[in-house]
Amino acid sequence: MKLFKIIIYSILTFIISSSLYASDLGIGVSGWYADWKMYNPDNPNDKTIKMDPAFCIGPSISYQFAQSWSTTLVALFTPSPYEMSDVYSTTKIRRYDSDLVLNYQLVRYLKIFFGGKYLGFTFKNGKHHGAGPGGGIGLTIPVIDNFYFLGNVSGLYLWGNHKDNDGSKDFTEYGYNASVQLAYYAASAGLTTSIGYRYQFIKSRYDTDDPYGKKDEHTFKGFTFLIVKSFHWE
Repeated sequence: MKLFKIIIYSILTFIISSSLYASDLGIGVSGWYADWKMYNPDNPNDKTIKMDPAFCIGPSISYQFAQSWSTTLVALFTPSPYEMSDVYSTTKIRRYDSDLVLNYQLVRYLKIFFGGKYLGFTFKNGKHHGAGPGGGIGLTIPVIDNFYFLGNVSGLYLWGNHKDNDGSKDFTEYGYNASVQLAYYAASAGLTTSIGYRYQFIKSRYDTDDPYGKKDEHTFKGFTFLIVKSFHWE
């Protein structure tokens, strides 16, 4: 958690201390309609749990403060929870997924980014939450007129804690994200809209003596959308 705070502080300090000749601010909303598959590789007797898609939505804020540098904040949550059912009951799970990253434009169509990530779940009598660093590479390719193809691949490593009726245990998580989007920029309105698809894989390793509770894997995948209004000033 301490490393995560250092990363966030470094990003904010870098932004504030930069010399600003022109700035671009983008404010919008991001969404992801994703299903959820949970699997325990240590226990062959456990069936894979699949949950129907839930809608994740939240704000998207981007700020370009130099020719090659920008920062982006995206925070998603589930207004309607995921539902995990068994023979006896249904558990409702709310998901939270936030990223604060610093972007650097290497060349016209290629960028790299790094920053901090928070990923958490809450449910009745319990919660699962972690944070840590992440980074990746992004590609933007003009298609025709004001249409663009965007692709991103990133990795993450998190530290966190899981609490439920059985107690509390720490964990580490690692995984990756991959996404593609088709975006359209309406220059006259300063409005960008996009639709796409995102895949996320997370593997958790728990600090526990339970031989069947040391690991689990989570897969999320589904369609995305983004609407952003841009503002520019000198």
